[in-house]
Amino acid sequence: MRTRGILISSVAVSVAAIALGTTPASASVNFDPTTGAGFIGKGDVQSALGYNNAALQKAVDSKSLAFTAKQPASQSLSQEATQAGAQIGSQVGVQLGTQTGAQVATQVVSQDLTCTYTNGNGTKTFHRDGVRDGERTGTRTVSHVGIREGSRDASREGTRTGSRTGVLTGILGYDLNVEARKANQYTGFILNGWKGEPSYETGATSWNSPVSFGDWSFGDWSFGNWSFGDYKFGEYRFGDYAFQPVTDVQWGKWDSAPGENPDDCLRSANAGKITALSNVITPGAITEGPVTDGAIIDGSITPDSITDGTTTYGNIETGVRTSSGPARLFVNDKAL
Repeated sequence: MRTRGILISSVAVSVAAIALGTTPASASVNFDPTTGAGFIGKGDVQSALGYNNAALQKAVDSKSLAFTAKQPASQSLSQEATQAGAQIGSQVGVQLGTQTGAQVATQVVSQDLTCTYTNGNGTKTFHRDGVRDGERTGTRTVSHVGIREGSRDASREGTRTGSRTGVLTGILGYDLNVEARKANQYTGFILNGWKGEPSYETGATSWNSPVSFGDWSFGDWSFGNWSFGDYKFGEYRFGDYAFQPVTDVQWGKWDSAPGENPDDCLRSANAGKITALSNVITPGAITEGPVTDGAIIDGSITPDSITDGTTTYGNIETGVRTSSGPARLFVNDKAL
């Protein structure tokens, strides 16, 4: 009894038919791989099954013989992959602020007037105090930092190829080949062709290379609002006070004896009746008022770079199958 099947040279295999080679391993086998038609000698069947004539005849009468062909194959895979991406973005903003301040002040002013008369009236001394207003302005500039986060969706297409091992198994229809001049005798079995499509049992998968993706196609960013901290201002940079002129001082009353008039002293000086005259105005201390802050003028926002997020992969699509070795013929699962 044979232990190995009839090997047929390997050719292309599709899901519609097993393409077996045309070179038989036995002189009594003739097989068309395209149609599944051919001939298998009676002796090959008996050797495979260990049947004598009577046992083979019984099997023929009961229609218990089944012819099949098997061939190893590999299924080529072409994967159309879609990759979905989600990108998280963080954006840092720097905002400049400018503030103007105004400060008012009052200044005490004193005036001392001394004059000596030529007419024997002696020396007269007068004193009075006054006040005048002043103001000054200053500016200060500072920045503060804010951050906001956003997200956007994207997708990209890619492909990869590979293969998956397996075995194709097909069932063959047959009739007896009976010679007319020998009643009830036959020399073998006529194969009529494939019965339906061969079945495919898959094995391991092997990919040729990783997916080769195209460029990302992103949607628009969706950012939230800015989250800024408070401004932290330094001191004002003030200029000098701009005070009213001395002529605009709001003077109080002269400190003088009854009946004495400082204006007489000044008029006498103009008339040449004064031998000595001292008229000194002395600015006193400055009393500063509170600083009035102006509005903050915001500057522009300087965004930072965007950080990419992770991606996910789509499904795998399978491709066609191809043969990967010779086929074998079997009868009742016994190798011919």
